[in-house]
Amino acid sequence: MASSFILTAFILFPLAFAANSPPFPSFKRIYQFGDSLADTGNLIRLPRPGGSGYYPPEHLPYGQTFFGKPTGRISDGRLIVDFIAAALNLPFLDAYLNTNGSFAHGVNFAVAGATALDEEFFAERKVNISNFRPPISKQLEWFETHLNSTASRSESLEDSLFIFGEFGGNDYFSFIRQGRPIEEIRANVVPYVVAAIIHGIKRIVHLGAKRIVVPGPSPFGCLPPLLASSSNASDPADYDAFGCLKAFNAFSSYHNRFLKRALFSLNRQLSGEGVAIVYGDYEGAFLEILQKPSSYGFDKEWLLKACCGGGGKYNINPTKPCGTNGTDVCPRPGHAVNWDGVHLTDAAYHLISQILIHQSISKLI
Repeated sequence: MASSFILTAFILFPLAFAANSPPFPSFKRIYQFGDSLADTGNLIRLPRPGGSGYYPPEHLPYGQTFFGKPTGRISDGRLIVDFIAAALNLPFLDAYLNTNGSFAHGVNFAVAGATALDEEFFAERKVNISNFRPPISKQLEWFETHLNSTASRSESLEDSLFIFGEFGGNDYFSFIRQGRPIEEIRANVVPYVVAAIIHGIKRIVHLGAKRIVVPGPSPFGCLPPLLASSSNASDPADYDAFGCLKAFNAFSSYHNRFLKRALFSLNRQLSGEGVAIVYGDYEGAFLEILQKPSSYGFDKEWLLKACCGGGGKYNINPTKPCGTNGTDVCPRPGHAVNWDGVHLTDAAYHLISQILIHQSISKLI
């Protein structure tokens, strides 16, 4: 990775770019699809019997670092899409379900908990998902409804940036939580997840999208809840040099390789149509942090521990998730990587956004 650029941009110019940075495309709008890594307020506006779920983004300390209040973002502050919007001199994207939102500069369709696959896929395989959230297909319906609205009929999509994902984590963990072996999920779920992502990209291209970033998930084996649940049963050989679980990291890497091959094939299919699709390397960006935490201002103690949690080796207590009674926030969230066990801090998303801009978005010329 171009670490010298990233370090300069991150420390000295938080939302600017170094002199040696590549040309930066000009976009007038951003359209975001995805799950909790990108949701800026759709989940909290859905009908939610029993509340918003395990992580309650409508309550402090969510939002405390940047906004000073909860906004529906599942972080202590901004998300990757927020930093990208700021770099493009655009306002933060309003959630599609925000009836008071302004969509002049794009729309955010992402919903926390969203899957790539439809509910029927899980039902057919006897995997139950309570409070099923709008998947890719529903988010695409919202997008088409938006395009067909009176205010949006004249929008040109050629000067718009599309961020499609990431998707897949919620699909896979629905199977993992029910004890399905990783080998089974790799063989029988990954191809369907990637196919759903590719189908979704084809739909937005058909509707006029020209510039698309498709992120893959960050390493699953570095997630504090997985580490906490495995800490008493795993062999030391199960962990890599960073303390992450090898098997789960190998699985997320497999998904990302599968996705990259599919995107390469899709780009070839669309050659000559003026469409550019690039992979967004969340995995590589996360590993960059683990490799050089002090260079980026992160405390080594808080690389794999949740900043907001209920105690234990990884600050994870299943009965006390972040935002509920009995949880505490780490002393310096700006120097921690993981916020609540699954979602990252404002500081970590900031760095990942810089890497994504430099490595992926800059290629969409």
